[in-house]
Amino acid sequence: MNLLDQFVLQHVQVSLLEARLLKTVKGSGSREARVELKLAPRPMKTDSGDEPPAYQVSATLSCEGGADDDDAPHFVARVGVEAVYQQIDGDPLDVTEFGSHHASLTRQLYPLLQQELRMLLIRLGLEQLRLPFDLPAKAEFQEGDTVRLSGAVH
Repeated sequence: MNLLDQFVLQHVQVSLLEARLLKTVKGSGSREARVELKLAPRPMKTDSGDEPPAYQVSATLSCEGGADDDDAPHFVARVGVEAVYQQIDGDPLDVTEFGSHHASLTRQLYPLLQQELRMLLIRLGLEQLRLPFDLPAKAEFQEGDTVRLSGAVH
């Protein structure tokens, strides 16, 4: 089930910007980095039982890299958003069903997070790092799981 067929993104707000750079990055070439996306949905309280449900989704995209020795550069960059989805079509979905299909929201949330993370990496002087522009079409994971986007960034 694709939740984007029944839900509309009503509101999105940046809730997390975190960056740590222990040393400046010198040189170019490929570096290993771990890029992960996490989603955590939860129901929102509504004033009336007649309205379709709304859910808040916390989404976090992180990129961590560096080497084991102290002479190599290290960095951590993490961004997060809070997104509110309102159901506009179909029978009302309960939190369990919404949570079992929330991975379908990644196709809409990832570009927002990718842009914020890209700007954060640039501010750290990590222009050479390239994040994936899109996710696999069939990304599926459960609450608390992560999606590994790339084993290496350039």
